[in-house]
Order: sequence, then C-alpha cells, then structure tokens
Amino acid sequence: MIELISKIKTRIEPILNELGAYLIDLNYSKIKNVYKYTFYIDKDTYVTIDDCSIISRELEKILVDENYISPEDQIEVSSPGVDRPLKFLRQYPKHKNKYFSVTYRIDDKTMTKEMILKDVVDDKLVFDDRGKVLEINFSDIIKAKTLIKFR
Repeated sequence: MIELISKIKTRIEPILNELGAYLIDLNYSKIKNVYKYTFYIDKDTYVTIDDCSIISRELEKILVDENYISPEDQIEVSSPGVDRPLKFLRQYPKHKNKYFSVTYRIDDKTMTKEMILKDVVDDKLVFDDRGKVLEINFSDIIKAKTLIKFR
C-alpha cells in the first residue's frame, strides 16, 4: 500500500500544480473492501470549498481511469485546517501577522512559544515574541500551528 500511495502522490503532483495547489498529506483507511483517500491540500492563497470540489473531481477521474483506485473507493479533498501543524515553508507567508504556537530547537534545547509571524525571509521565519524579534530557521522548527486568538 505504501508503494501505491507513493505512486498516487507522484501522479497527482502535476495536476495539483496546474490547479495552483500542492499536497500536504494523504491519508487512507479501509472499511470493508472500500478505501477512503483523504487528500490534504494547500495553496499560496486560501483553499476554498470550490477548490476542493474541482480538485476532487479531477483526482477521482484520473485515479480511477488510470486504475490507481477502484470506482468504489472514496476520495475526500480538504484543506489542512487550523488544527494541523504547517509542514512546508511555502505555507507560512499567507499566515503573516497571525499567532502561532511554535516548538523549535535552539542550541541543544527545545522551546515552545506563542508568537506572531511577522515575515518569511528566505528560509527564516521572523516572529514577534512580545516585542522582541526572533528569527528561526525553518529547519529548526519542530512543530508550528496557527492559533485562533480573540482580542
């Protein structure tokens, strides 16, 4: 199954690129004899319901027509949502000025802080840590999630 998932990811990448999206994650589960594939996608702008619908139809058509999946299998396309950590540097710029919970490495320590993302410069994330500027290399980020804050 891992090989199939890898082939599916490779096959859909150009389709997603053409539609202005990229794959964050692909999960699957099996119920009786039917597989359910959940594609988590993102865009450089925000993902809409229409985006998910269009991409779902395109993926289903290609994956069924090319026998990657059976017609009985289910496809779901979703944005990652605020509860999922960001995985790729490409996801950060659209979240400027938002609150984050960031777990990162500094020297030999692991730190977790709530901060505001101010900028993305090359592979560095620039945060406002209560008035102090903190730059963190993307490679030092262990986990980063956007937070919903009510002011």
